[in-house]
Amino acid sequence: MKIRLAQESDLTAASRLWYERIALLQQTDFFFSPLPDAAQAWKHHAAAWLADRRCAFFVAEKDAILIGFMVVAVSDGRPGLHPRQLGRVMEMGLDLHHPHPGLGGSLLDRAKAWLKERGIPVMVTDLPARYPVEAAFWRSQGAKLRFNGYWMEL
Repeated sequence: MKIRLAQESDLTAASRLWYERIALLQQTDFFFSPLPDAAQAWKHHAAAWLADRRCAFFVAEKDAILIGFMVVAVSDGRPGLHPRQLGRVMEMGLDLHHPHPGLGGSLLDRAKAWLKERGIPVMVTDLPARYPVEAAFWRSQGAKLRFNGYWMEL
């Protein structure tokens, strides 16, 4: 498995992995409601991450096939609280059809190293409330629950 910075040519494969995750999540969580052009919209937004110096878009490939990705960004912390800046996982997608032991952890290690090089002391991520597999992954990596998020329709 090779992990490297993404290129524009990776976005189609990454958007497929992203959409497969959304399709899985929407089976157990009605909050995931993709637009008709969801994959194309995501791909367009992902292209902006490639150009953003505050973001790092990593991909993992095996045998020249993209099998996972992680996008992290440097963002401002909460006003008046430490840390002033933190790393935020914007997106993560893994090949759901074939197991790749260590894939998620390897992408995370690369993202953490990138953030540490920039003096960023903390990383945060938002997880779907109804998908315990992702929560288990993050706990296994040492992450701790800090906030509960709520959704309110108006």
